Amino acid sequence: MNVADMNLIDQARRLLADVTPLPFDCGTLCGHKCCTDFAPNEGVYLLPGELPLFDGTEDFPAWQFHRTDEYEFAPSWEERYDAIPFMQCKKLCASDRQKRPFECRTYPLMPYLRPDGSLEMRYSFLAGGICPLVERYALTDLQPRFVEASRQAWSLLLQDPELLDHVRWLTAQFDALDLPPLDDGEEG
Repeated sequence: MNVADMNLIDQARRLLADVTPLPFDCGTLCGHKCCTDFAPNEGVYLLPGELPLFDGTEDFPAWQFHRTDEYEFAPSWEERYDAIPFMQCKKLCASDRQKRPFECRTYPLMPYLRPDGSLEMRYSFLAGGICPLVERYALTDLQPRFVEASRQAWSLLLQDPELLDHVRWLTAQFDALDLPPLDDGEEG
């Protein structure tokens, strides 16, 4: 079984170590809803290859492994992996923020591939109703360093075929929703 390059994931995580969407803790807007308000089957998927970056000393996650034939993943992932690590936070990771999963570091953004193949960051279609940034802020209102670091991190990850397949699938999911634009600004 192939997994995504752990070194690329580690480099991408480091690009996002010290950036945040707003100049203050955006969790104060909603009570850290994205970190704590999980229903029984809600949480964050790790990237394939990311799990070894957790050493077992973290006290905030609860782990599950979701079978790729029972949950919705990119079709190529269903062929390559039996299960994907799934994490729910039992408490805030404030004392262990450097151990946050990659997806938490870019939330509420997601990668999107334009028709010409270039990468842009968009609000995740999964963030609506959870993250107040989606309703209150245009992408251009977010910290430019955060948006750019997110784009750079995903650009780095797109070097890995496993993760490029994932982003192509996310883009197709986004396009299938036929969502209206959230703001007039194009990120890229």
